[in-house]
Amino acid sequence: MKNRLRRFMTLCFSLALFGASAASSQRILAETPAEPDRTMGAVFDTPYRHTLQSDYAAIRQSDLSELTDTVWQNDVLDAKVTVWAGSQPLEQVEIRCDDFSSGNHRISAENVDIRWLWETLANIGSGDPEAPVIAYPDVIHQGGPASIEAQQLKSAWISLTIPRDTAPGVYTGTLNVTSANHSPVQLTLTFEVLDLTAPDPQAGATQVELWQHPYTTARYYGVTPFSDAHKNYLLDQLREYAQMGGRGVIATIVEEAWNHQSYDSDPSMIHWTQTADGTFSFDYTDFDQWIELAIQAGVLDPQTGRGQIKAYSIAPWGNIVTVVDEASGTSRRLTLTPGSDDWQAAWTAFLEDFLRHTVEKGWFDLTYISMDEREMEVLQPCVELIKGIRSEAGKSFKIASAMNYSDLDDDAFLDRIDDISVSLINVKDKSDAMRKLALHRQEQGLLTTLYTCTGQYPSAYTISDMADTAWTMWYTMKQGTDGFLRWSWDGWVEDPLTDVSYRTFEPGDPWLIYPAERDSVGDHFYESPRYKMLKQGIRDINKAKLLQSLSAESEAAVDQLVQSLKRPKMKIDRYGSATYARNSDRELVQSEVLRMRKGIDEIAKAYLQARVVPITGMECGASIILRVGKTSEIAIEPFPYNANPVTWRYHSNDETIATVDETGLISAKNPGTTTILVQCEENDQIEKEISLIVLDPSQAPRKRTSVSADLKLRIQKILQAAAAAESHP
Repeated sequence: MKNRLRRFMTLCFSLALFGASAASSQRILAETPAEPDRTMGAVFDTPYRHTLQSDYAAIRQSDLSELTDTVWQNDVLDAKVTVWAGSQPLEQVEIRCDDFSSGNHRISAENVDIRWLWETLANIGSGDPEAPVIAYPDVIHQGGPASIEAQQLKSAWISLTIPRDTAPGVYTGTLNVTSANHSPVQLTLTFEVLDLTAPDPQAGATQVELWQHPYTTARYYGVTPFSDAHKNYLLDQLREYAQMGGRGVIATIVEEAWNHQSYDSDPSMIHWTQTADGTFSFDYTDFDQWIELAIQAGVLDPQTGRGQIKAYSIAPWGNIVTVVDEASGTSRRLTLTPGSDDWQAAWTAFLEDFLRHTVEKGWFDLTYISMDEREMEVLQPCVELIKGIRSEAGKSFKIASAMNYSDLDDDAFLDRIDDISVSLINVKDKSDAMRKLALHRQEQGLLTTLYTCTGQYPSAYTISDMADTAWTMWYTMKQGTDGFLRWSWDGWVEDPLTDVSYRTFEPGDPWLIYPAERDSVGDHFYESPRYKMLKQGIRDINKAKLLQSLSAESEAAVDQLVQSLKRPKMKIDRYGSATYARNSDRELVQSEVLRMRKGIDEIAKAYLQARVVPITGMECGASIILRVGKTSEIAIEPFPYNANPVTWRYHSNDETIATVDETGLISAKNPGTTTILVQCEENDQIEKEISLIVLDPSQAPRKRTSVSADLKLRIQKILQAAAAAESHP
């Protein structure tokens, strides 16, 4: 009983937080006791945490049928709807959407993507075989009809794309939830579109890097690496990655750069061969195909300098480099300790040849020689070697390193690394060390990001609340960094659509998207709710950064808001997973995300109110007819529609006939004809005269003249003759 009550109270609090989101006017209807004979129900549900089957009773008692939000042009509105079945199963359950309207303006229902959430099993621990396994709805699967078992629930993810050219205003539409032989349920979605255009994630001010595992895709679908079939899968994934703002492309230059920490191996895209005299040669076939795919997908653009090629690693975990012996054709594993003579010789040969190759391909300026979580005594000889090998133009490779150090004040050394990513767990919330480091590096033209991975909270596991990924993006902004790195995008286990459990890490830690079914025709991958919220976080902080650039007032307000972001505490649960310390910390993450979103919208509205948009013209009626004693208000449309400020002045040429006040209200006094002059106070070149006729009140209204029967007959005959002529040319 206590557990049931706790679950109920937790869900109620979650829904209340959701109601305070981008538009605080969202109405949460009063809860009513569940009716035993109700056969189907549907409610808006929080998109910031999973809704499990164990939440069934609480969902039945909720009644959230209306949702409001605030969006920008070129934005996305994400929501979740949960449908429950009563004592009988539901068949052919569908959610359809009408067009959204604001006066004469429309957003087509074609802009709405509605997909059911698919449950997959997940162990709720890390490294503990005794951890319980629970079904989590972590796959945004497919739309269309669905079945729901008796006394079960099913959630659907709603994504509404707001076109760039959408007219500002308040839009309303209806979601219709239907099922065979059951009364439909209607849900109302209302949102305000602000007159601001959200930056495209690709062009936004946020660096995003999610590590890829292309060989995992080949294994899952049973295709040969870099065959045409493999490239088709990869291209779809990379296009999505580009659209969400991804810029870092991961290329393996040795076998098992991370010592096989993932479910699958990570083969080298560059194949090393060693001759009998000890010299090396390199085959770039797979590497070239991978980079060319990333260019085709839009992640990389060598012409504009967009994106980074991250080559892992000159210092692989375990310090192993696998080579093929030219004479025997067999593979050999070389242990090359950074700083040793053998390591120096092998990597000098590689870097010199790799430099030549990337220059020839036009990729040199995008390429970073990369390291991951290596000790300072390893980093130092690597940096020295990389910086010592230069092109004919005198340039060396750029360097990238993911670092899990708390002491980050060695500017003299860190300034030699072009791109560093610091683990969230090593950032002290009460210290400004990270902000100082990021600011210093930005002044030097160097990249700095935060990253999360296993053993950290907030993070991006299957069992994580979806709010966690959005919160992380806000925290990257609070710390003044350029963006975010996540160690894996697509590092799937054997069959993640069935079971994501992987005892080495928290479940789902190595990926944010799911593969489609192996026999799928229409889809090559599925998004996860935590990935959706990551994208929301990216869009939101890009909005915040844009506001900072628009005015000094907006910049100050955004800074104050973001610096107020609170960080939750972390603990390790009884099964080894990094998670929230208390329910209050879990609620803190969600409430902080909602507070940030609401705050940005309020700052945006304040900016719009204060924004100066020069008026260029006006439109109003040419004439008005009034009777003595009547009034009429002059309707004026400025050009552009959002001109601000605009003040109108009004003048009657004969006040004995009619007067006009400062609001444009005309009062008819005596019969006659005059003109009303309308002038723009901000631009005296913009004016218009309106003809005004005032009629005597005794003058009868003009009656409509009736048409005689003879005239009607003549008109009918003329029309018939015309029709006959058209049919017999």
